[in-house]
Amino acid sequence: MTIEDAPSARTTEFVGRCGVCAIIVTYNIGQAISACFESIRDQVAHVIFVDNGSDEITRGELKKLACANPVTLILNEKNEGLARGLNQGVKWAMSRGYPWALTLDHDSAATPGMVEKLVRASEALYQESRQDVAIVGTNPLDKNTGVFIKGFCPDGDSRPVEVEHLISSGSLIRCEVFNKVGFFDEALFVYCVDDDFCLRLRRAGWKLFLCPSAVLLHREGSRQRRRFLWRKAFYDGYGKQARYYVTRNYIYILRKHHPGVRVYWAVVLRLLKDYVKVIFYGEAPVSQILFGLRGFLDALRNRYGPLNAGKE
Repeated sequence: MTIEDAPSARTTEFVGRCGVCAIIVTYNIGQAISACFESIRDQVAHVIFVDNGSDEITRGELKKLACANPVTLILNEKNEGLARGLNQGVKWAMSRGYPWALTLDHDSAATPGMVEKLVRASEALYQESRQDVAIVGTNPLDKNTGVFIKGFCPDGDSRPVEVEHLISSGSLIRCEVFNKVGFFDEALFVYCVDDDFCLRLRRAGWKLFLCPSAVLLHREGSRQRRRFLWRKAFYDGYGKQARYYVTRNYIYILRKHHPGVRVYWAVVLRLLKDYVKVIFYGEAPVSQILFGLRGFLDALRNRYGPLNAGKE
Protein backbone atom coordinates (compact mmCIF):
# COMPACT_ATOMS: atom_id res chain seq x y z
CA MET A 1 0.00 0.00 0.00
CA THR A 2 1.23 3.48 -0.81
CA ILE A 3 -0.13 6.84 0.32
CA GLU A 4 0.28 9.98 -1.71
CA ASP A 5 -0.71 13.25 -0.03
CA ALA A 6 -1.40 16.28 -2.15
CA PRO A 7 -1.10 19.93 -1.03
CA SER A 8 -3.53 21.50 1.43
CA ALA A 9 -7.27 21.22 0.80
CA ARG A 10 -9.34 23.56 -1.37
CA THR A 11 -10.70 26.49 0.58
CA THR A 12 -14.11 28.13 0.45
CA GLU A 13 -16.04 29.77 3.28
CA PHE A 14 -18.33 26.78 3.70
CA VAL A 15 -15.73 24.06 3.16
CA GLY A 16 -13.35 25.54 5.70
CA ARG A 17 -16.16 25.59 8.28
CA CYS A 18 -17.63 22.16 7.79
CA GLY A 19 -14.52 19.99 8.03
CA VAL A 20 -15.81 17.13 5.89
CA CYS A 21 -13.42 14.60 4.40
CA ALA A 22 -14.90 12.64 1.49
CA ILE A 23 -13.76 9.01 1.19
CA ILE A 24 -14.14 7.28 -2.17
CA VAL A 25 -13.14 3.63 -2.57
CA THR A 26 -12.35 2.84 -6.22
CA TYR A 27 -12.08 -0.38 -8.16
CA ASN A 28 -11.77 -0.61 -11.96
CA ILE A 29 -13.98 2.45 -12.56
CA GLY A 30 -11.74 3.99 -15.21
CA GLN A 31 -12.31 7.54 -16.43
CA ALA A 32 -15.80 7.61 -14.89
CA ILE A 33 -14.22 8.47 -11.53
CA SER A 34 -13.80 12.04 -12.76
CA ALA A 35 -17.57 12.62 -12.70
CA CYS A 36 -17.76 11.55 -9.04
CA PHE A 37 -14.83 13.75 -8.11
CA GLU A 38 -16.03 16.82 -9.97
CA SER A 39 -19.41 16.60 -8.24
CA ILE A 40 -17.90 16.62 -4.74
CA ARG A 41 -14.59 18.52 -4.98
CA ASP A 42 -15.94 21.96 -4.05
CA GLN A 43 -18.33 20.70 -1.38
CA VAL A 44 -15.83 19.19 1.06
CA ALA A 45 -12.58 20.10 2.77
CA HIS A 46 -10.65 17.18 1.33
CA VAL A 47 -11.06 14.11 -0.86
CA ILE A 48 -9.26 10.83 -0.26
CA PHE A 49 -9.30 8.00 -2.78
CA VAL A 50 -8.62 4.44 -1.63
CA ASP A 51 -7.94 2.29 -4.67
CA ASN A 52 -8.27 -1.48 -4.34
CA GLY A 53 -5.70 -2.69 -6.85
CA SER A 54 -7.48 -1.34 -9.93
CA ASP A 55 -6.42 -1.64 -13.55
CA GLU A 56 -3.96 0.78 -15.11
CA ILE A 57 -6.71 2.93 -16.65
CA THR A 58 -8.23 3.64 -13.24
CA ARG A 59 -4.84 4.16 -11.56
CA GLY A 60 -3.82 6.51 -14.36
CA GLU A 61 -6.98 8.57 -13.98
CA LEU A 62 -6.50 8.82 -10.21
CA LYS A 63 -2.94 9.99 -10.63
CA LYS A 64 -4.07 12.63 -13.12
CA LEU A 65 -6.60 13.91 -10.59
CA ALA A 66 -3.95 13.93 -7.87
CA CYS A 67 -1.56 15.93 -10.05
CA ALA A 68 -4.15 18.61 -10.76
CA ASN A 69 -5.98 18.69 -7.41
CA PRO A 70 -5.23 18.57 -3.67
CA VAL A 71 -6.36 15.01 -2.98
CA THR A 72 -4.90 12.03 -1.15
CA LEU A 73 -4.40 8.61 -2.75
CA ILE A 74 -4.10 5.34 -0.86
CA LEU A 75 -3.08 2.72 -3.39
CA ASN A 76 -3.60 -0.89 -2.29
CA GLU A 77 -1.70 -3.56 -4.16
CA LYS A 78 -4.79 -5.81 -4.35
CA ASN A 79 -8.53 -5.69 -3.75
CA GLU A 80 -8.82 -5.35 0.01
CA GLY A 81 -12.61 -5.05 -0.07
CA LEU A 82 -14.99 -2.14 0.43
CA ALA A 83 -15.02 -2.36 4.23
CA ARG A 84 -11.24 -2.22 4.57
CA GLY A 85 -11.01 0.56 1.99
CA LEU A 86 -13.52 2.66 3.92
CA ASN A 87 -11.67 1.96 7.16
CA GLN A 88 -8.39 3.09 5.65
CA GLY A 89 -9.98 6.35 4.56
CA VAL A 90 -11.78 6.94 7.87
CA LYS A 91 -8.62 6.33 9.89
CA TRP A 92 -6.71 8.78 7.69
CA ALA A 93 -9.44 11.42 8.16
CA MET A 94 -9.53 10.89 11.93
CA SER A 95 -5.75 11.15 12.19
CA ARG A 96 -6.00 14.60 10.54
CA GLY A 97 -8.74 15.76 12.91
CA TYR A 98 -11.71 15.83 10.51
CA PRO A 99 -14.97 15.75 12.51
CA TRP A 100 -17.00 14.28 9.64
CA ALA A 101 -16.39 11.58 7.04
CA LEU A 102 -18.52 11.43 3.91
CA THR A 103 -18.44 7.96 2.35
CA LEU A 104 -19.16 7.71 -1.37
CA ASP A 105 -19.32 5.00 -4.01
CA HIS A 106 -17.03 5.61 -6.96
CA ASP A 107 -19.97 5.80 -9.40
CA SER A 108 -22.17 8.10 -7.29
CA ALA A 109 -22.45 11.84 -7.88
CA ALA A 110 -23.34 14.63 -5.48
CA THR A 111 -25.95 17.20 -6.48
CA PRO A 112 -25.17 20.91 -5.88
CA GLY A 113 -25.32 21.90 -2.21
CA MET A 114 -25.74 18.30 -1.06
CA VAL A 115 -23.02 18.32 1.59
CA GLU A 116 -24.04 21.70 2.98
CA LYS A 117 -27.58 20.39 3.42
CA LEU A 118 -26.25 17.34 5.28
CA VAL A 119 -24.07 19.43 7.58
CA ARG A 120 -26.82 21.93 8.30
CA ALA A 121 -29.23 19.09 9.07
CA SER A 122 -26.68 17.59 11.45
CA GLU A 123 -26.14 20.94 13.15
CA ALA A 124 -29.89 21.49 13.48
CA LEU A 125 -30.32 18.12 15.16
CA TYR A 126 -27.41 18.86 17.49
CA GLN A 127 -28.97 22.17 18.49
CA GLU A 128 -32.12 20.25 19.41
CA SER A 129 -29.95 18.40 21.96
CA ARG A 130 -29.81 15.36 19.68
CA GLN A 131 -26.24 14.46 20.55
CA ASP A 132 -26.94 10.83 19.69
CA VAL A 133 -26.92 11.41 15.91
CA ALA A 134 -24.32 9.18 14.24
CA ILE A 135 -25.13 9.61 10.55
CA VAL A 136 -27.09 12.01 8.41
CA GLY A 137 -27.58 10.40 5.02
CA THR A 138 -28.56 11.60 1.58
CA ASN A 139 -31.73 10.88 -0.36
CA PRO A 140 -30.37 8.50 -3.04
CA LEU A 141 -31.87 8.65 -6.53
CA ASP A 142 -31.23 5.47 -8.51
CA LYS A 143 -29.73 6.48 -11.85
CA ASN A 144 -30.85 3.18 -13.38
CA THR A 145 -34.57 3.58 -12.70
CA GLY A 146 -35.08 7.26 -11.82
CA VAL A 147 -36.68 6.23 -8.50
CA PHE A 148 -35.74 7.50 -5.03
CA ILE A 149 -34.44 4.38 -3.30
CA LYS A 150 -35.75 5.32 0.14
CA GLY A 151 -39.06 6.68 -1.17
CA PHE A 152 -38.65 10.25 0.13
CA CYS A 153 -39.67 13.18 -2.06
CA PRO A 154 -37.17 16.08 -1.91
CA ASP A 155 -39.93 18.60 -2.70
CA GLY A 156 -41.78 17.92 0.54
CA ASP A 157 -40.78 18.56 4.14
CA SER A 158 -36.98 18.80 4.13
CA ARG A 159 -36.49 18.17 7.84
CA PRO A 160 -34.30 15.16 8.69
CA VAL A 161 -36.23 11.91 9.12
CA GLU A 162 -35.11 9.19 11.51
CA VAL A 163 -34.55 5.87 9.69
CA GLU A 164 -33.28 2.41 10.56
CA HIS A 165 -30.82 2.02 7.72
CA LEU A 166 -28.73 4.18 5.39
CA ILE A 167 -26.63 3.09 2.44
CA SER A 168 -22.92 3.77 2.79
CA SER A 169 -22.75 6.01 -0.27
CA GLY A 170 -23.68 9.54 0.72
CA SER A 171 -23.50 8.97 4.47
CA LEU A 172 -22.13 11.86 6.54
CA ILE A 173 -20.70 10.13 9.61
CA ARG A 174 -19.47 11.72 12.82
CA CYS A 175 -15.96 10.36 13.19
CA GLU A 176 -16.31 10.05 16.96
CA VAL A 177 -18.75 7.16 16.57
CA PHE A 178 -15.98 4.91 15.26
CA ASN A 179 -14.30 5.18 18.66
CA LYS A 180 -17.57 4.02 20.25
CA VAL A 181 -18.69 1.12 18.02
CA GLY A 182 -15.62 0.25 15.98
CA PHE A 183 -15.00 0.45 12.25
CA PHE A 184 -16.67 -1.28 9.30
CA ASP A 185 -16.58 -5.07 9.53
CA GLU A 186 -13.86 -6.24 7.14
CA ALA A 187 -15.04 -9.87 7.27
CA LEU A 188 -17.93 -8.84 5.00
CA PHE A 189 -15.47 -7.65 2.31
CA VAL A 190 -18.20 -6.15 0.11
CA TYR A 191 -22.02 -5.89 0.26
CA CYS A 192 -24.06 -5.47 3.45
CA VAL A 193 -21.25 -3.45 5.05
CA ASP A 194 -23.69 -0.62 5.71
CA ASP A 195 -26.37 -2.99 7.08
CA ASP A 196 -23.98 -4.28 9.72
CA PHE A 197 -22.68 -0.83 10.66
CA CYS A 198 -26.18 0.62 11.03
CA LEU A 199 -27.28 -2.27 13.23
CA ARG A 200 -24.27 -1.79 15.49
CA LEU A 201 -24.89 1.94 15.78
CA ARG A 202 -28.55 1.53 16.66
CA ARG A 203 -27.79 -1.17 19.23
CA ALA A 204 -25.33 1.22 20.88
CA GLY A 205 -28.03 3.91 21.13
CA TRP A 206 -27.03 6.06 18.15
CA LYS A 207 -29.59 7.46 15.71
CA LEU A 208 -29.64 7.63 11.91
CA PHE A 209 -31.32 10.39 9.93
CA LEU A 210 -32.01 10.96 6.25
CA CYS A 211 -32.09 14.46 4.77
CA PRO A 212 -34.70 14.41 1.94
CA SER A 213 -33.41 17.58 0.26
CA ALA A 214 -29.82 16.29 -0.02
CA VAL A 215 -30.09 14.25 -3.22
CA LEU A 216 -27.36 11.81 -4.26
CA LEU A 217 -27.26 10.39 -7.78
CA HIS A 218 -26.57 6.75 -7.06
CA ARG A 219 -26.35 3.62 -9.14
CA GLU A 220 -28.03 0.68 -7.39
CA GLY A 221 -26.04 -2.08 -9.07
CA SER A 222 -27.56 -2.71 -12.48
CA ARG A 223 -31.17 -2.47 -11.29
CA GLN A 224 -33.76 -2.62 -14.04
CA ARG A 225 -37.54 -2.49 -14.39
CA ARG A 226 -38.87 -5.85 -15.54
CA ARG A 227 -42.31 -7.23 -16.33
CA PHE A 228 -43.60 -10.77 -15.87
CA LEU A 229 -47.18 -11.31 -17.00
CA TRP A 230 -49.19 -8.54 -15.25
CA ARG A 231 -46.57 -7.72 -12.60
CA LYS A 232 -43.78 -5.15 -12.66
CA ALA A 233 -40.68 -5.53 -10.52
CA PHE A 234 -37.24 -4.08 -9.97
CA TYR A 235 -34.52 -6.61 -10.71
CA ASP A 236 -31.04 -6.14 -9.24
CA GLY A 237 -28.89 -7.57 -12.01
CA TYR A 238 -26.06 -8.82 -9.83
CA GLY A 239 -23.46 -11.22 -11.17
CA LYS A 240 -22.72 -14.57 -9.60
CA GLN A 241 -20.00 -13.23 -7.28
CA ALA A 242 -22.34 -10.55 -5.97
CA ARG A 243 -24.98 -13.22 -5.29
CA TYR A 244 -22.39 -15.08 -3.26
CA TYR A 245 -21.51 -12.06 -1.11
CA VAL A 246 -25.08 -10.84 -0.61
CA THR A 247 -26.31 -14.26 0.49
CA ARG A 248 -23.31 -15.02 2.67
CA ASN A 249 -23.25 -11.62 4.34
CA TYR A 250 -26.96 -11.51 5.12
CA ILE A 251 -26.62 -14.87 6.88
CA TYR A 252 -23.52 -13.54 8.66
CA ILE A 253 -25.43 -10.50 9.94
CA LEU A 254 -28.33 -12.64 11.20
CA ARG A 255 -25.95 -14.93 13.07
CA LYS A 256 -23.92 -12.02 14.45
CA HIS A 257 -26.71 -9.70 15.60
CA HIS A 258 -29.75 -11.94 16.25
CA PRO A 259 -31.92 -8.94 15.32
CA GLY A 260 -35.32 -10.47 16.10
CA VAL A 261 -38.11 -12.27 14.27
CA ARG A 262 -39.20 -9.27 12.18
CA VAL A 263 -35.74 -8.71 10.73
CA TYR A 264 -35.16 -12.44 10.26
CA TRP A 265 -38.29 -12.74 8.16
CA ALA A 266 -37.49 -9.57 6.23
CA VAL A 267 -34.07 -10.96 5.27
CA VAL A 268 -35.44 -14.41 4.39
CA LEU A 269 -38.17 -12.90 2.22
CA ARG A 270 -35.66 -10.57 0.55
CA LEU A 271 -33.42 -13.51 -0.39
CA LEU A 272 -36.33 -15.64 -1.58
CA LYS A 273 -37.67 -12.81 -3.76
CA ASP A 274 -34.19 -12.19 -5.16
CA TYR A 275 -33.80 -15.79 -6.27
CA VAL A 276 -37.29 -15.95 -7.75
CA LYS A 277 -36.34 -12.91 -9.83
CA VAL A 278 -33.07 -14.60 -10.80
CA ILE A 279 -35.04 -17.54 -12.18
CA PHE A 280 -37.33 -15.32 -14.25
CA TYR A 281 -35.04 -12.46 -15.25
CA GLY A 282 -31.43 -13.37 -14.55
CA GLU A 283 -28.64 -14.21 -16.95
CA ALA A 284 -27.12 -17.65 -16.28
CA PRO A 285 -29.57 -18.26 -13.40
CA VAL A 286 -28.17 -21.69 -12.53
CA SER A 287 -24.71 -20.24 -12.00
CA GLN A 288 -26.10 -17.43 -9.85
CA ILE A 289 -28.09 -19.84 -7.71
CA LEU A 290 -25.09 -22.11 -7.24
CA PHE A 291 -22.92 -19.20 -6.14
CA GLY A 292 -25.68 -18.10 -3.76
CA LEU A 293 -25.79 -21.61 -2.30
CA ARG A 294 -22.04 -21.52 -1.92
CA GLY A 295 -22.36 -18.23 -0.04
CA PHE A 296 -24.99 -19.76 2.25
CA LEU A 297 -22.75 -22.75 3.02
CA ASP A 298 -19.69 -20.57 3.60
CA ALA A 299 -21.69 -18.50 6.08
CA LEU A 300 -22.57 -21.66 8.00
CA ARG A 301 -18.87 -22.66 7.90
CA ASN A 302 -17.79 -19.20 9.10
CA ARG A 303 -15.79 -18.55 5.92
CA TYR A 304 -15.59 -14.83 5.29
CA GLY A 305 -13.39 -12.28 3.59
CA PRO A 306 -12.79 -12.35 -0.20
CA LEU A 307 -14.20 -15.09 -2.38
CA ASN A 308 -11.45 -17.58 -3.24
CA ALA A 309 -10.75 -16.85 -6.92
CA GLY A 310 -9.20 -20.25 -7.34
CA LYS A 311 -12.61 -21.89 -6.93
CA GLU A 312 -14.36 -19.80 -9.53
